[in-house]
Amino acid sequence: MTQDILSTLSGLASFAKLQEFLMARSQEGSPEATLTFEAFAVALGHAVRGLENELKAADLSRYDLDADAVIVGGTEWHQCLCGQPKTYQSASGPITVRRNLYRPAGGGKSICPLELRAGIIAGLYTPVLARQVSYMMGQMTSEETSKLFNELGVSGPSSSSCDRLPKLLSTVWEDNRKAWEEALRQHEEVPAEASVVAVSLDGVMVPDKDGQREAKATREAAKEQGVCKQRSGPAGSRDVGCGPVTLSDEEAKRLSTVR
Repeated sequence: MTQDILSTLSGLASFAKLQEFLMARSQEGSPEATLTFEAFAVALGHAVRGLENELKAADLSRYDLDADAVIVGGTEWHQCLCGQPKTYQSASGPITVRRNLYRPAGGGKSICPLELRAGIIAGLYTPVLARQVSYMMGQMTSEETSKLFNELGVSGPSSSSCDRLPKLLSTVWEDNRKAWEEALRQHEEVPAEASVVAVSLDGVMVPDKDGQREAKATREAAKEQGVCKQRSGPAGSRDVGCGPVTLSDEEAKRLSTVR
C-alpha cells in the first residue's frame, strides 16, 4: 500500500515541484535559501496545495463512469459527451478533471455521474468547500469571505460564487425544511449542567428584490405627480427576524446556542 502511494506521488508534477523547492531551500546561495521564514511559509503553502489539488483531481476522476448508457432515477441516460474537462472549486483551490455527460433518450438536460456520485454542489463546489463557504457566509459578507480564502492562500472562490451558494442551498433547504428540522431536533441534546434557557428575538432590514422594484415604481409615480414623500428606513427592504435559543449553566456560562 505504501509503495503504491509513493508510486502515485512520484508520477505527479506537483510532487516533483515540491521536492525541487525543498531541495533548493537547503542549497546555500539559491533564491529559495534567501527567503524569509514568512516568504518560505507562503511558498511552501502554494506548493503543498498544488500537490493537494492534483491528488484531489486524481481521486475525483474515480467517480466518473464510462459506459454507453446508465440508469439514474429509473431513467436510461445515454452518453452524449466524453472526456470533457471541467474545473471545480475545492477547499485547496481549483481542480480540473475530465468527465462524461449523459442525456435521456428523448432529449433534455444532461447529467454528470461524477458530480452526482462525489456530491458536487451546484455543478461547481466540492462538499468541503460548500460547507466552509456556508459557514463563513453566516459570519461575514461574500466579499469578505472571498478575501479570507485569498488571505489563506487559496485561489477562489469569487465573491459572486460565495454569494450564490447560500441562495442555492436555501432553495433546497426550504423544500425540505420541516422534515430536516425535525431530524436535526432529534440529535439535539441538553447538557446535564444546563439550568437556564434564553430565547432572544431580533430583526434586521434586508434588501428585497420585489420590494426594491415596487419602491422604484412608487418613486417614479410620485415624481410624475410632483409628490415628494418622506420615507423612514431603507426603501425596498423588509424586516427579517431571527431567534437564538441559548443554554447556560448556573454561573451564566454559555453551553450552546441554536440560531
